[in-house]
Amino acid sequence: MTSTPATGILQCSASIRDAVESVFSALAVLEAAARERLSAAGRESRHPGTSDLAALRPTIQTLLREQGERFNGTGVVMAPDALTDAAFHLEWWQRAGDQAARPLRLNLDPRSESFYDYTLKPWFVIPRDEGHGTVMGPYVDLHCAGLYILTFTRPLTVHGEFVGVVGADVPVAAFEQIVIRSLKHLGGEAVVITSEGRVLAANTPTWAVGEIARELLGHEAAVERAAVPAPEVDWSVVRVESSALG
Repeated sequence: MTSTPATGILQCSASIRDAVESVFSALAVLEAAARERLSAAGRESRHPGTSDLAALRPTIQTLLREQGERFNGTGVVMAPDALTDAAFHLEWWQRAGDQAARPLRLNLDPRSESFYDYTLKPWFVIPRDEGHGTVMGPYVDLHCAGLYILTFTRPLTVHGEFVGVVGADVPVAAFEQIVIRSLKHLGGEAVVITSEGRVLAANTPTWAVGEIARELLGHEAAVERAAVPAPEVDWSVVRVESSALG
C-alpha cells in the first residue's frame, strides 16, 4: 500500500507544479497583448480582423526567442467567427531550426476533406467549456516535425467573453530537463505519469518518455505517490517499488 507522501516527494510534485506554472506565466505576456489588441478594435467601434492578430507577431517572436528550446511554437487560436474576415484563424509560429520562426499553416477550410477542425481538440475545448488552462500530451505532433510535445493552453477572453486560446507547444524533452532535477533528489526509481499512465519524465532509463506504464497507476506498484498540485494537469509523481521493475 502506498504510504503517506513524505516531504521529498511532495517537494518534487511542487517543483513540477512550478514548472507548469512557469509556462503559463510566460504566456501571460502574449495573452495580455492579444486581449489589448482585440479590445482596441472594440474601442475603435470595429470588429477585429486577422490584421489585429498579425500585429501580435513581434510579441510571439520575442517570446520564442526568450524561451529558447523550451517553446517549439506559440500563438493564439481564435474561436469561430471571432474575427470579421476569417471564420477560423490562428496566429501561431514555430521554430524552424537555426532559421527564423515560421507561421504554422493548416487547412482551415471547412469545405475541405482535410479541414483541421481545432474546435474539437481538447486543448481548445477545455479552456472554452471549463474556463481554465490545460496541458495535453505528451503526443507526437506531426506539425512539430514529429516531436513529442505537451500543448499548454488557456482561455483568451475579452470583457469576459471567450474568443479563443493562447498556448505553447513544449517539447517533452525540454520539459523533462526542467523536472528531472527534482526527480533525481528522490533516490531510487521515480517517474512522473499522466492520469492515463503515460510517462512524462523519469530519473532512470527503465521508463521511456511517452511510454504507457499503466501498472504505475496501481497502489501496489508505488512506494510513494503524490499528485502534482496544479489545476491544469492530472499528473502524479511515483516512487516505484523495486519489485515493479521486473
